[in-house]
This record gives sequence, C-alpha cells and structure tokens, in this order.
Amino acid sequence: MNKVVSVSFILAFSITLSGCNGKQDITTGVACLGSNNHSLIEGLPNQCKKGDIIATKKPAYFCDFNYTVAYNDYNSAYCVYSGKQKDERITLKPETNT
Repeated sequence: MNKVVSVSFILAFSITLSGCNGKQDITTGVACLGSNNHSLIEGLPNQCKKGDIIATKKPAYFCDFNYTVAYNDYNSAYCVYSGKQKDERITLKPETNT
C-alpha cells in the first residue's frame, strides 16, 4: 500500500514540476480604462502599466505577443500591454527625384 501511495505522490509531483517552465506571468488582471471608460491605449498616455489588458488599434506597437491577442468588430485588438510602445517597424524615407 505504501508503495502505491509513494508512486502516486512522485507521479503527481513530477507532473506538477513539468508544468513549470520558469516564466513568470506578468499580467496584472487590470483592464486599463480612462475616466470615461475610453479603452484605446492610444488615448491613455502613461495610465497603463505593463501586464494590463488594453485595447489598441495598433497591436504591433503595444501588445505582448507572449499572450493571446483578440480582435473585435471595431477593427481593434484586446491584448496584454507590453509596457511601452515599440519603435516603428518601417521607417519611411522621403522620395528623392534623381
């Protein structure tokens, strides 16, 4: 009987440890909203913290892609805020006529 209990305990403990990947969850569980329930982060300067749930029209600049991004009918996305706005991915250079 003790062997069965010991094996069951070791198996359960091993499964628990295998689920740990060393990453810490950074989500705050807070939806970042303005005073009038405005939700687009583009209009909420310095109000949202890293890990907050935000809405944005530009997910490539604001979202932490380690988490799911959900899109809605208003052509915007809900996601976990990465903590800062990312640099532009494409820099447009003025055209030169040579």
